[in-house]
Amino acid sequence: MTQVAAGTKLAEEAIERTRRFSRAMVEGDAAALEALLAPDFTYTHKNARVEPASELIPSVRGGRRNQRMEFERMSVRAYPGATIVNGLAHLKVGPADRPVEFSSHFSAVWVQVDDEQRLAVYHSTEVPQA
Repeated sequence: MTQVAAGTKLAEEAIERTRRFSRAMVEGDAAALEALLAPDFTYTHKNARVEPASELIPSVRGGRRNQRMEFERMSVRAYPGATIVNGLAHLKVGPADRPVEFSSHFSAVWVQVDDEQRLAVYHSTEVPQA
């Protein structure tokens, strides 16, 4: 395992891929998600529900989107064939008339699939409100 220094090309590429994931979730862009996600991708939500790509993409295609998904304090670790981005996310999700806002610590695991990095795991753990 190697902690990747901030500002390096590897770190910046991993962070940008993770930001593309958040933009696709906010914009409701199912095509962008299909391009980013590994076939066996899983999203573990703050409530421990595990959602595979086979459920997430159709849900987004059907109109689901996050109102907000912003990241900060991201750090990157690299392994052969994999990159892990950890950070703090600020989210606003759910229907417009009843949104839920929270912050979570997240891990985004990017793995080599053919010739590109794909998101295999996104895991979110809610930060308790003070």
